[in-house]
Amino acid sequence: MTSKKATVTRPRDASMSLLNNVFANPLDPDYERVAATRRGADEDEAPSRKPRMSASLVLGMLALGLLLSVAIVQKEGTASVASAEREGLAERIRGQEQQTERLQDAVSSLQAEIAELEDRQLQSSARGQRLRESLQNLQGSAGTAAVAGPGASVVLDDAEHPEETEKPEYAVVLDVDLQRVVNGLWIAGAEAISINDQRVTSLSPIRMANNVINVNGRPLSPPYEVLAIGDSRTLASDFSEGPGGDYLRSAGKDGIRYTVRVEESVRLPAGSSMSISYATATGGVS
Repeated sequence: MTSKKATVTRPRDASMSLLNNVFANPLDPDYERVAATRRGADEDEAPSRKPRMSASLVLGMLALGLLLSVAIVQKEGTASVASAEREGLAERIRGQEQQTERLQDAVSSLQAEIAELEDRQLQSSARGQRLRESLQNLQGSAGTAAVAGPGASVVLDDAEHPEETEKPEYAVVLDVDLQRVVNGLWIAGAEAISINDQRVTSLSPIRMANNVINVNGRPLSPPYEVLAIGDSRTLASDFSEGPGGDYLRSAGKDGIRYTVRVEESVRLPAGSSMSISYATATGGVS
């Protein structure tokens, strides 16, 4: 019986055992033990580590917070003072407007009493009646007496949405618009004119201040109704065909809304009495 010997097969890279050992164990065992010890120590200390902030950083953050707090308090205080000042100014303006209205009512009442006394004195004779009629005509022309009669009306208003127009600054009624309308009505033959119950005379300023139109020193708001007394058969048409109508059509292209109507009867209030100063010569002319 023939016995067989076990055959031992060598690995093919047996001749490279040293190189394989280097790749399999890149660290020396002593180095590996030291590295493992350090990793274990780091893992034990990691949970107990906490970030610490330097004292200068803490002080800087506190100073910044304090400055922001002071700035906010000062701003709120300034806003409160400004709001209180605006409210106080608005209250003073309202008080002055109410006082002006009371004084104007008193003036109107006194003027009515004076007119009644004049009528009583002048009605006692034919000459007095003629003088009374002449005086009434003069007062109506000067604007110091209320008048009524046929005529025309011109109403102006801002564009419905001025901000959507090509030129928003021209899409609202300005003082110059009312001035042109009033002049156009005078040219068309108007005998008396008022704007929103403010009688327009030769001494009436039509000015804009702080985006508000003032007539006779009284602030007005749109729409602006310009009433005129004159020949109702021709006043409206002559105005529309004259410079006043031409100006309105031009303003209409900027968005201004307006209407011109014939009025069978309108009543205009008396204007405020104004004193007129005359210049006087102080010496002879050589």
